[in-house]
Amino acid sequence: MRFISPQVYLIAETRIDLDQLNEMIESIGGSIAKNWLDKTESSSQSDGELLTEVSGRICYKSFGVGLNPNVTKIRQNSKDYIQNTLSKGDGSIFEHSSCTFAFLNVSRVFTHELVRHRVGSAISQESLRYVRPTDLGIWLPPELDNNKHKIQSIIEDTEKNYQDLEKMFDWDDMKFDFKKRVTSALRRILPQGMSNSIIWTANHRTLRHVITMRTAESAEIEIRYIFDKVAQILKTKFPLIYDDFESTKLDDDTNSWKPKYLKV
Repeated sequence: MRFISPQVYLIAETRIDLDQLNEMIESIGGSIAKNWLDKTESSSQSDGELLTEVSGRICYKSFGVGLNPNVTKIRQNSKDYIQNTLSKGDGSIFEHSSCTFAFLNVSRVFTHELVRHRVGSAISQESLRYVRPTDLGIWLPPELDNNKHKIQSIIEDTEKNYQDLEKMFDWDDMKFDFKKRVTSALRRILPQGMSNSIIWTANHRTLRHVITMRTAESAEIEIRYIFDKVAQILKTKFPLIYDDFESTKLDDDTNSWKPKYLKV
């Protein structure tokens, strides 16, 4: 067995087809909208934030004065526009852009909690029906640090018993379907604290909600540890969408993140 630490990687995010976006903007608002896009795109820090703003402005045709007779002025600054949208709780425009994270060396305790957030997300998890672990990786919460040697002994006994069970089967002569069934059966003795991997995609509306819920002081420590890292990544990568999030350092050295605008 081995002691491990959860790892967080932002491996993908929404990308804009700028040629198509330019054609669409010009079609919907001519030179007025095109001037807005040229200025906004050049100063934008991410495609996700640009797409979010475009999605909001198309609702009111607010790319510039003159496109909608009801609009006599617009917010020129992207930060002001997104902050105003957040303050009103108009969360739907934050569903268009998404991020994909890889969470490695995470426990099934974590993944059981994560998959409860199914709205606005997509999940692909390492399958222990197909994957036979060669060793068990375990992350210990700080509450168990003083019992590290005892826990190591327990896990090593489980690992040995699992490997002894494996040796009772002739894997080389098994058909794949039967191999899958035996692999699935054997996993039942493995601890839910063992490490595995999961890919998780979520839109920004969902991400804001999950960060708020899962970095709360009352949240389970592993999921708070991971979403503290997620929050730090997103705060840097998408400063407009997460500008209202502020952190508080907790006793276990993780951060609790709370937004100014809660209902988005």
